[in-house]
Amino acid sequence: MIDFFARGPRSRVITYVSGATRRLGLVDKSAWIHRRLDRHVYTMSLCPPVQLALTRDRIPYLVSRLGRLEGAHLPRLTVSGTDVELARTLLTEEGIPEGRYWIFFCGSGARTKNWPPDRFSEIAGRLLREGFHVLCLGGTADREQQEAFAASFETLPSGVHIRTQLPWGTLKGLCRLSRGTLSNDSGPAHLAQAVGSPSVVLFGPGDHVSYAPFLGSLVKADLACQPCQSFAARCPDNQCMKMISAETVWEEIRKLPSPLAPVSFSGG
Repeated sequence: MIDFFARGPRSRVITYVSGATRRLGLVDKSAWIHRRLDRHVYTMSLCPPVQLALTRDRIPYLVSRLGRLEGAHLPRLTVSGTDVELARTLLTEEGIPEGRYWIFFCGSGARTKNWPPDRFSEIAGRLLREGFHVLCLGGTADREQQEAFAASFETLPSGVHIRTQLPWGTLKGLCRLSRGTLSNDSGPAHLAQAVGSPSVVLFGPGDHVSYAPFLGSLVKADLACQPCQSFAARCPDNQCMKMISAETVWEEIRKLPSPLAPVSFSGG
């Protein structure tokens, strides 16, 4: 087991109680108590080379320290046959062809992380013209952003679908069957990548260095104040998100790799 998070106790507890015979963690130089506890939590602690600043670059390096492993050295979240069938049921209800839709996560955990809704709708229009559907997903906290996204159209197009508060399994299945994901910097962006959906992730206040997508690409405005996540709530005007153009995002979407091999599950 590999613990990629070196700044708090929660991941250490999870790692320790996991029962894994080999537990690898990152060296934490910021707290002496962590350095002492880590001798018992981990069977191996490493400090990746400074050149490997991006998480997507650190992952293969850390995995390789555990020995020669088969397959891509990227995290994968299990998607069961049941998850896929739940997703297919929803797609059928909405009239969405499998593999011919994009998922939008237009909300996030903070107002300042949100790309303007009309930019999402502009990208949606371009995808519709290329024969794709758009499925805008979110939780209860994202409902305001979803409503703003819907309101940014004069009339909601038939190929745009909005769903809120889906079960975990259905959400995994939908991400796995999609052509790709467009998302603000948020938890669902990481979920989509972990199940194999290529993603374009939009960064403003968030830490783009640590959390750049490992399956897809990131877009940011390159302002001197980025990242500012610790102070984002005090920002009166999130220019870091407003300055990201739809044209730039569209260029990244066109460059995305294909998803993983087609899913062929037939049951749980």
